[in-house]
Amino acid sequence: MTDTTLLTIFGVAISLLALGVSTATMYFAWLRRGRLAMTRPAVVFFGYDVVPELTPKIFLRTLLYSTAQRGKMIESMFVKLRRGTTEQVFGFWGYGETTKLSPGSGLYVGQSGVSLNHHFVLSVHQPEYEFVAGEYTIQVFARQAGASAPILLSEIRLTLDDRNAATLARHAGVLFELEPDTQTYAGHASERSGKPAEYSQGP
Repeated sequence: MTDTTLLTIFGVAISLLALGVSTATMYFAWLRRGRLAMTRPAVVFFGYDVVPELTPKIFLRTLLYSTAQRGKMIESMFVKLRRGTTEQVFGFWGYGETTKLSPGSGLYVGQSGVSLNHHFVLSVHQPEYEFVAGEYTIQVFARQAGASAPILLSEIRLTLDDRNAATLARHAGVLFELEPDTQTYAGHASERSGKPAEYSQGP
C-alpha cells in the first residue's frame, strides 16, 4: 500500500469522523425532542386564597427543566389531589416569585431550567373542597404548546395529620417541608391567613 493510498484513507476517515460529530451535534442541539421534567419540591403548602373569595389552594416551589437544548413551551399546568378514592383538580395556575405572580399563560423552560413558585387554586366554579386528615398524592401535570394531552411531571406523597387538618379547618395553612434524610414531608401550621410564610403571596 502506497503512501498516497494511506493518506487518502486517512483523509476519508477524518472526513467521516467530522461528519459524525457534526451530525451528533445537530441532533443534540436541534433534532432531539427530549422531555420536560421537574425536581422534587422542597416545600409544599395547603391553604387558601382570599381573592375573589376564600378558595383552597396548593403551593409548591420547584425547578422545571428541559432535557433538550431547544427547550419546551408550557401552555398550562394543573394538579390532581388524590386522597383514597377521591380526586380533585386544582386548575387555576399562577407562577412567579414572592411579591410578583403571573396568571399561568405560558412559560418557556430551557435546558438550564427555571425555578419558580407555583400556585394551583381550585376554580370558583368547582364544588367546595375540604382538606381532611389522611394520605395525599399530588400529581403535577403540564400541557405543552401543540400537544394533544398533558404529561405527568411528578407525584408527591404526604400525610396530613389530625392536628394540621384542624389548622386547615379554621382556614389557616399547613407548610410541608422535605426532610433531607428521609425524603418525606413534615407538615406544620402556617397561620398567616393561609399563605406560606416567606415563600409566596397569593395570585
